[in-house]
Amino acid sequence: MQRFRPRPAAVRRPLSLVCALGATLVLAAGCGGGDHAAGGAGSDGASSGAAPSDGGGASGGGSSASDGGAAGADSPSSAEPIAVTPPEQKPELTDACTGEGAFLVKGEKPNDPALPKRDDLTLEVSLEDLTDDDGADLVADIDGTKRPIETAHVGDTISVDQWTLSVTSVCKDSVEFDLID
Repeated sequence: MQRFRPRPAAVRRPLSLVCALGATLVLAAGCGGGDHAAGGAGSDGASSGAAPSDGGGASGGGSSASDGGAAGADSPSSAEPIAVTPPEQKPELTDACTGEGAFLVKGEKPNDPALPKRDDLTLEVSLEDLTDDDGADLVADIDGTKRPIETAHVGDTISVDQWTLSVTSVCKDSVEFDLID
């Protein structure tokens, strides 16, 4: 009868490697989440859209919806603006009013067509004002919670919670954009 002797070093090496890799992944995930919540607000489009909206939801809070939540929903100027990510290369346009885009924003009218729901949430974007440099001041409304968006220009990308928008046209009374994600 043959007798098998386990080789402790050979058995422990893969197990140690798996444990070390798992610990590294857990630490990296924990550190990444902390950076986005604490200081990642302006670092890139993805984190800027997620961190402020998460912070806005936490500050409005479900327990104070009768007083603080209602005031926050009516005054988008008091909330921190959602960051806009400019393109790497600015588009060369003769006119910012290109007339192109899948979604139209005209004043405070609902988006035409409506943006698709994501996890039972709705997003409506409204036009607050236009700037002299062909920019648009927009407001994002996620299920009644309004937040301003930094001034956006043609080619800019806006990450609002679960939606990523690309501004395609800024006209004298309307803005058009595409839904990227």
